Amino acid sequence: MPTVPKVALLIEMHAGYGRGVLRGIARYAHLHGPWVIYVPAEELPSVTLSLPKGGRWEGSGMIGRVLSERIAGEVLSAGIPVIGMDLSEEQLAPGNPLSQISELRPDSRAAGRMVAEYFLDRGFRHFAFCGYGGAIWSRRREEGFCQRLAEANFSVSVYQHRRGKPRPAWERERPQMIQWLQSLSYPLGLMACNDHRGRQVLEACLLAGLDVPDDVAVVGADDDRLLCDLSNPPLSSIAFNAEKGGYQAAEVLAGLMAGRIMEPQRILVEPLGVTERYSSDVVAVEDRHVARALRFIRDNARCSIRVEDAVAQSGIGRRALEIRFQKALGRSIRDEIQRGHLAWAKRLLTETELPMTKIAEYSGFNSLSYLSNVFHRESGVTLAQYRRQTRPG
Repeated sequence: MPTVPKVALLIEMHAGYGRGVLRGIARYAHLHGPWVIYVPAEELPSVTLSLPKGGRWEGSGMIGRVLSERIAGEVLSAGIPVIGMDLSEEQLAPGNPLSQISELRPDSRAAGRMVAEYFLDRGFRHFAFCGYGGAIWSRRREEGFCQRLAEANFSVSVYQHRRGKPRPAWERERPQMIQWLQSLSYPLGLMACNDHRGRQVLEACLLAGLDVPDDVAVVGADDDRLLCDLSNPPLSSIAFNAEKGGYQAAEVLAGLMAGRIMEPQRILVEPLGVTERYSSDVVAVEDRHVARALRFIRDNARCSIRVEDAVAQSGIGRRALEIRFQKALGRSIRDEIQRGHLAWAKRLLTETELPMTKIAEYSGFNSLSYLSNVFHRESGVTLAQYRRQTRPG
């Protein structure tokens, strides 16, 4: 009788990213298992997770976080194939035993850059980042965000509690964050390192008397839809393809357990884009005519609209609006309309099972062939390739 693999998953279930990874692992196990899966009986927000006690657990493999020396010791002494999550540079350094295990991590720097692009596209000129000191994933998101804005010659105000100190209770930290927010220039594009931090920023803005999104536009990370929808106002967030990453991690672990894979693997979970909700639904341009046209274009991304339609909403002539668009955004009105259509098409490809003809119809393109040509030219891949790349399995 074949041996059924026993796999430990030391992954937090209280956050959307972790749940997405777990869904991908479950999908792989259902298709290629069976696996016997161990998950901790008690879930703690601090992720103080560990392998089963007693030394009698005859496990086959593990996927999970290695956030302390104790857990690292347990992982290494278990002598089983392991895929760690978000290992630090120190853990990956040559000579560190953990550098010999595989790793699954979100591409946090790419996510930070993507949020910076999102704010730049909307005309922001003042920026901030709110993170957690000492958290490797927060630092990487901060680095990507700040690096992209530095390339555009903008600086970023960064807020986080002091490194090496325990995180203060939110009730004690809140006045400090309010004071920081009130010291900044507006309109402000702010990235929070995750959705929990984004919710705290929204609360601090409310208490500081700052309007969201007109004064402060906020984007979180991980796109935990329940948390984002429960926020006041609903929180925009950058989504990662966590389910696909979980599926890939399970596939690699299966290869390690079977001896088909011998070398450590590095699996990057790509960011998919910003899921826009009310907290960032604003265009930060001083030119009110451009702002009116932009609002119309973004509100009608699913419709087939023309340049003339946007001009009619702006209150000025076409030539004048074209000049002002180039000055404010560095692109034409037609380019902006196309960008809106493409963004909506990508969302439909990722989140729905709609056929390609319907995606062309629902994203404002007149035909599938037109969408296909524009999509391939702008993205470098076909519609089918993009859908496959953003789906698990």
